[in-house]
Amino acid sequence: MNNISITEKYALCMLKEKKKLYDDNLMLYLFIFMIVEMMLDENLEIENNKVKLNNKIPTAEYNKKFYEIIKKLLEDLKKDEISIQRILNHISYSLKKRTEVMDSLKEEMKHHELLSIERKKWLLGEKKQILINDEKFNNLFQELREEFLEKGNLKDDYILLGALLNSTSFLKNFFTKYEREILDQRIKEIKDSPIADKVKIAEQVISDAVMMVAIIATTMN
Repeated sequence: MNNISITEKYALCMLKEKKKLYDDNLMLYLFIFMIVEMMLDENLEIENNKVKLNNKIPTAEYNKKFYEIIKKLLEDLKKDEISIQRILNHISYSLKKRTEVMDSLKEEMKHHELLSIERKKWLLGEKKQILINDEKFNNLFQELREEFLEKGNLKDDYILLGALLNSTSFLKNFFTKYEREILDQRIKEIKDSPIADKVKIAEQVISDAVMMVAIIATTMN
């Protein structure tokens, strides 16, 4: 699954649990992951929980749309940088903008055959339902388990995905109680890896954003 982005992999994991891609809490976490992903791709910089855009447009369509939303917000505010909380607030309270980004992510996941759309007939008409590709999920599940439970060097993308899943308290769902001792040791190894600095920033962004998500989700409901 080397051609699948970190955001898509995280979305696939969470869809297995949440069942709904447009769940308010899940969307907020996915927006955070997109920001982290753009940081890794050097489309933007994060310092002191503030985002500053670089002159490098993202390649993934969903990130491109999100990047343009942030850029327009900065232009309107006449600022060079903006807090992550303000970005999340801005996109969360605009149904059009958040739907546009999420629709783009959904199309990317469909393109990579991570999910499909099933139309079901209801009393009031037709309803679309998102179905995950269980084979793709099982492949990701196995790759993630093998990366963390087998000896050897961890791949950068799985280091980051593992760290971020762990930051959102989801990673341990993949492992038995017995395996968690190995998992904890492997997570410690992340601190000594070449990607450690980026992981640290990403984890800090997730950690700081957990409270933001709780506050924003409460006001949205």
